[in-house]
Amino acid sequence: MPTRKGYAGKILRVNLSTGDITNIPTETYAERFIGGRGIAAKIHWDEVPKEAGPFDPENRLVIMTGPVAGVPGLAGSRWQVSGKSPVFNQFSYCNLGGSWGAQLKFAGFDGIVIHGKSDKLLYLMIDNGKVELKDASSLKGKGAIFTREKLKEELDESFRVVAIGPAGENMVSFSTLLADADSSGGNGLGSVMGSKNLKAIAVRGKGKVEVADKEKVRELRKKVRELKPPPGAWPTLLPEENLKKSICFGCINGCMRADYTAANGQSGKYICQSAVFYEIRAQRYYGEASEVSFKANKLCDDYGVDTRSIETMIMWLSRCHKTGVISEEETGLPLSKLGSLEFIETLLEKISFRDGFGDVLADGTIKATQRVGQNSEQYITDYMAKSGENPVYGARLYLTTGLLYAVEPRLPIQQLHEISSQALMWAAQETGLRDNYMTSKVFRAIAKKFWGDEICADFSTYEGKAMSAARVQDRQYAKETLIVCDFSWPIIHSPVTEDHVGDPSLESQVLEAVTGMDIGEQGLYKVGERVLNLQRAILAREGHVGREYDTIEEFNFTVGLRGDYGNPNCLVPGKDGEPFPRMWTEMSLKR
Repeated sequence: MPTRKGYAGKILRVNLSTGDITNIPTETYAERFIGGRGIAAKIHWDEVPKEAGPFDPENRLVIMTGPVAGVPGLAGSRWQVSGKSPVFNQFSYCNLGGSWGAQLKFAGFDGIVIHGKSDKLLYLMIDNGKVELKDASSLKGKGAIFTREKLKEELDESFRVVAIGPAGENMVSFSTLLADADSSGGNGLGSVMGSKNLKAIAVRGKGKVEVADKEKVRELRKKVRELKPPPGAWPTLLPEENLKKSICFGCINGCMRADYTAANGQSGKYICQSAVFYEIRAQRYYGEASEVSFKANKLCDDYGVDTRSIETMIMWLSRCHKTGVISEEETGLPLSKLGSLEFIETLLEKISFRDGFGDVLADGTIKATQRVGQNSEQYITDYMAKSGENPVYGARLYLTTGLLYAVEPRLPIQQLHEISSQALMWAAQETGLRDNYMTSKVFRAIAKKFWGDEICADFSTYEGKAMSAARVQDRQYAKETLIVCDFSWPIIHSPVTEDHVGDPSLESQVLEAVTGMDIGEQGLYKVGERVLNLQRAILAREGHVGREYDTIEEFNFTVGLRGDYGNPNCLVPGKDGEPFPRMWTEMSLKR
């Protein structure tokens, strides 16, 4: 079977129970599911029995790239990891950046399907098509950062490594995977990798990705570089001179992603929620800004623990301690020193090794409330979603996002960004926080072009929100098959177009130029819809019961918003683009 352009042509299959290593042709799946989550979901549907648990050998850990991975200048080298997750005992996913995915393509594989369970701790080495399982017993209990650097030292610096820390080995439900450039993936899939006794995957490749139309790819590369808004900087209390821009393989023009170098020489990724989850608490404890927040971030990466879950867990622990539900003596945690380096070090070590009270916390905050009892669940309010994460860009502010939250097995961050990123720009412009071109007129034009109608830009009414949610889902699922970066795609707005509105057809143009698949914008959305429906079928088979599960937390209907950073009245575009406050008032709940 000839290899379609844009693909390596093979998917690697590794049975850890038997040691068998085989290949299957990517073309089996590519036409209907393209790549990324599309192919991953299809493999899960075909091969994982509904009765298999997250830690059963029959669960598949599927790692997939998309056809754009390894192609320079299009921000398409993201890679997807999926499988049945312990968070809800259902299929879930994450995706990561950096260069690991591109190296897998260069080594001759579009993805890896891992099943079975090894009798001893192993790592997988992929070197230009040569694949071996190697002993990793010396790495048992070691951190993900340590493991990554140790394997690069033993093999060669040119290898790219994804690894788990002790949290993954001990099947902590919110454990993560960590790759080069500190690219991390969560939703408990680190524990699935750990359950299979697989410590790491090291990959190196020297191949290249052939595209169908080199000239068209060149034109698109130039076009998206011109259209894409310039990257911003992530706000931090730490010295900006210690931050250095970090770029994933094949990026367009960078993003806010940066590396921070601490006073002790330690360096690592510092961006978004993972960068600042401990920043304010550390500042309160020490009375000034410090590098403790950066160190906390790196500790989470090394232990292999999801910062989103840790952030909300700390909120719950703090409230339980203040009300006397738990104490330092019974937990072994220095709760009176919350915000200190000592506290976060102790908390992460206990959780990662399931030591004492850490074992209570290792299955997540919601399950911890059941073991602690004493009505401790009352101290979880509107800061925690069902998954244990902070429900950012929520339904109380943006309406449409409630539908997105309701039907996903995890926080659907890419879908949330499509609505919230534009709304945040609008709010910054409207409140005078930052001058930009995102006026109400531009926002409504975006709604018409990308979400179906101008009414989708009116967050004072529920009208049009189901339509916009469906449009967002189809586009974002299609994006997750390519896989292209969430910081760059879709290009919804632009500083250079006359109306400042972007182009929703660009992804389908990229697909055609890279692979030769001429399906157009609507055809690509059909693929997105197909993958969404397949994921819904998987979830239904695994116990997701329609409307009973397609809900959001009760606090979304009973607890009002209380202001947002830089937007104290929670302003959103309302009727005809007029500012509409969604901040809590007695009347807002009556509406």
